[in-house]
Amino acid sequence: MAEYHKPQDDPNSQNRVLIAIVLFAVGFLVMQYFTPKPQPPAPAPQKQETQQQQQPQQPQQAPSPSAASAAATGKTTAAPVQSFPTRQAEAETETTIETKLYRVVFTNRGGQVKSWVLKKGSYLPDADVELVNPAAAPGLGYPLSFFTYDKDLEKKLNEALWVSSATGPQKPPFVLKFDYSTGSVQATKKFTFDESFVISVDTEVINNGQKVQAYPQWPSGFGDLTNAGAYANEKVLWQQDKDIERKAAQSGFFLTGKKWIANGETVRGPLQWAATADQYFAAAFMPASPENTALVTLHNQIDVAKDPDKPNEEKVKADVLGVAAGDVRGTTHERLFVGPKAVELLESIRTQPLGPDLRGMLDLGWFGFISRPLYAWLVWTHDHWTPNWGWSIGVLTVIINLVLLPLRVTSIKSALKMQKIQPQMKTIQEKYKRYGITDPRRAEMQKEMQALYKQEGVNPLGGCFPMLLQMPFLIAFYSMISNSFEMRHASWVWIHDLSAADPWHILPVIVIVTMFFTQQSTPSGGMDPAQQKMMKYMTPLMIGGMTWYLPSGLGIYWAIGNIIAFIQQTVINRSSFGRQVRKTVERRAKRKR
Repeated sequence: MAEYHKPQDDPNSQNRVLIAIVLFAVGFLVMQYFTPKPQPPAPAPQKQETQQQQQPQQPQQAPSPSAASAAATGKTTAAPVQSFPTRQAEAETETTIETKLYRVVFTNRGGQVKSWVLKKGSYLPDADVELVNPAAAPGLGYPLSFFTYDKDLEKKLNEALWVSSATGPQKPPFVLKFDYSTGSVQATKKFTFDESFVISVDTEVINNGQKVQAYPQWPSGFGDLTNAGAYANEKVLWQQDKDIERKAAQSGFFLTGKKWIANGETVRGPLQWAATADQYFAAAFMPASPENTALVTLHNQIDVAKDPDKPNEEKVKADVLGVAAGDVRGTTHERLFVGPKAVELLESIRTQPLGPDLRGMLDLGWFGFISRPLYAWLVWTHDHWTPNWGWSIGVLTVIINLVLLPLRVTSIKSALKMQKIQPQMKTIQEKYKRYGITDPRRAEMQKEMQALYKQEGVNPLGGCFPMLLQMPFLIAFYSMISNSFEMRHASWVWIHDLSAADPWHILPVIVIVTMFFTQQSTPSGGMDPAQQKMMKYMTPLMIGGMTWYLPSGLGIYWAIGNIIAFIQQTVINRSSFGRQVRKTVERRAKRKR
């Protein structure tokens, strides 16, 4: 097990601007890819002390008076010092709890989970999913093992053979208890199961007559992480009052500096929930007493195969995130959600009777106010019109483009008008060319240009502004597709997983081709010829390159949107106004020859 340093101030802050930068700045992506990734900071050395001797540093948020008292001493109300009778099992046993949603296998070694399988069903239409990470759990710890600041005590608790209240297969409603005591240590665990994705967790550890801050943990990621790229989607998340933090293992890039989540950092309450999650699954602790709860962020590394199909060949380092959460007073009462990050499921789970639900685990970015209605609309379309997620995206794309049609028409007409008045614009520019940029007479040029725009009814921003208004929809659609659990393994025509890139890259090619022809047929306005050439060739390649690895669900949206844009451009070019502009441009070109 890795050594943990004491709690310290949070050195991280999540850079939300990255979504837009990563999506549209390919140059940054390339430079980021070749920038060496720093390793997580080595844990600060600390003495191995018993729990009553430890004094964790004060966290970033001030605890409540009762929590502050507990944190200052690392313990709670002292019990009379006594020697407990030995209570431990002679052999390792297993207990299996199975519902229609999952199958959980506990071992009495540490009273922890060996297997947590989500069963094939409404949320997993194709196959079962094992959520215990077989690559990380043996070394970093199994789910619902203990985290303590005393590493010797932690090892003893997690390796001992506890006495189980039941063995073999069980059905809910069911309560499973584990007990362990020897000498000065007494510990209990109780897990309560029903037919939902949520279980109740109650734990307590007493060492040398004092309650210990021993927190249940989920330390080793999830079993669906099969390659190094999948580990990059892991995050540690929590909600303090109305503030939600979402932290990846590493954040930032070469301009802002690399930042990483600390291993063994303590965050004090109030905490409505604390979770570890990857792209599609999560384990969230929901305490009964948010104000007295602390969470500990866990960040380690393991070696994984660079190519999952060649597990014994080249290995790379992968960050593994986890979380421990419990009551600082020593007796923990909390609930644990383990399941898919499906929107309607998260919204149905309330963390406390008057607390928030778990929807905050989904990061929909700056345009979440657009993404959520889009998602609701997509689900309605799927349920009522087309029972296929790919075709539902196509229908949604067509409707969105019809709604945005007036903006596109305005943009195209503005570009045509700008092309029509190019001779007058160049005449004015030549007139003031000999004056420097700082010369006051340059202001006269702007006045003449504005007068020309007014005379011809041209808005110089008319070609760009309508297009900029469409960008939030694209970004919101990207956030929705990336966070929609329903896209996982959803098929469409030749695509078997709408959450993954197009395996044959047909959609990116369609994006490149349609964008190229649209650029060819779009008026260039007053653009410099070299710049015009770059726009016609580089922009389609750049956008197509981005869609090469993005979710194919987004590729459907982009490809269909580009086809519609090309049709709109062609129709307007062939209209009477478009033909008039084209003839004017052709006559101008003949005079130049």
